[in-house]
Amino acid sequence: MSESIKIIYADFRINIKSINNKWWLDFYHNNKRVRKSTLLIANDENLKHIKTIVIPEIITALTGNKEIEYFKKDLTLNEFSHKFFNVYENTVRAHVYKTRKSHYELKIKPYFGNKPLNSISQLELEEWQNILLKEYASSSVVKYRSVFYSIFDKALINDLIKYNPLSRVKSPLTINKKFKKLIDNEDDIVNPFNKDEIFKILNNTTGNLHYFIFIMFYTGIRPGELISLTWNDIDFEKRRIAVDKTTFQGKVGDVKTQSSVRYIDILLPLESKLKELKSINGNYDYLLLNQSKKPFYSHDVLNRRFKQLLKEIGIKERSIYNLRHTFASYMISNIQNGVDILWVSKMLGHKDVSITLKFYAKFIKEDDTTRIKKINNLGIVLDIN
Repeated sequence: MSESIKIIYADFRINIKSINNKWWLDFYHNNKRVRKSTLLIANDENLKHIKTIVIPEIITALTGNKEIEYFKKDLTLNEFSHKFFNVYENTVRAHVYKTRKSHYELKIKPYFGNKPLNSISQLELEEWQNILLKEYASSSVVKYRSVFYSIFDKALINDLIKYNPLSRVKSPLTINKKFKKLIDNEDDIVNPFNKDEIFKILNNTTGNLHYFIFIMFYTGIRPGELISLTWNDIDFEKRRIAVDKTTFQGKVGDVKTQSSVRYIDILLPLESKLKELKSINGNYDYLLLNQSKKPFYSHDVLNRRFKQLLKEIGIKERSIYNLRHTFASYMISNIQNGVDILWVSKMLGHKDVSITLKFYAKFIKEDDTTRIKKINNLGIVLDIN
């Protein structure tokens, strides 16, 4: 018998190998390789004993963790997910962990929590997905799937299941997917405001919400980044804003990605608005303050006020995040007027231009006269007559 099984627990990677009909363990600890025989005959019964007894005892001895349950074949989804999230918590930012854990608790656990992990079938997953689609948008269901998929993948890596059953269930975004039509007005997730809407919004707001909207519209900054800004981040002399932090539920932490650490240029209309705001809040550390003159715990309260405002003034409801999309789409649509797409990408904090184009390429437009002139010139370039 020649077989090798990989077991992963946190930073430990243990290979179980069949050598000369005996089970061997092969792993690294403190940068030293440990390779020893268990002296157990290489059969299924002993393999189960190694996974459920021997390896947990080894990891307990090396880490001090006395709650190793990764390798029990009869684990329920809840039992395994508890371990999954314990490890996952240390690999992502706090708000990402909290969001994905919430997705599990609310959208997955009620359906499958008490079922044995290795008994969840493809058919059951399809039924679960269809139930969710009756209440939630496809994009939301995809997020819930993503959490479930990651849990199954971890179980697969640890040899608790033979395959990831969710990999055999079509994503909602691929079901009944239709080709786009050549029409002028497409409804999309990126749904920017037009100029009339922006004027109407700004003319009907005051205080923090007004400044919040204005700054987002002229910078494309993310909401969490905006409520984290202090006056030390504003450099009027160099006309730029330093962005290197974000706020989530009262905690100021790192921005989304390394590329999100950036300087944002202060455009002329924004410069005067920032100086106006400084005359009001300049004696405090933060640009934007709540009614208690303290920094915002979250931008959620502003988002709720924003949606209520849209309802009151008769504008289609969209999240406040669409102000970022509005900035980007306006800038992208003016590339033919000299706007540099690389500059737009850097303002948004994207890793590279390809990400910017992925979301906003459809806003690059030109009139037919310009387009025809361009293709005539290209024809000359390729002329071989």
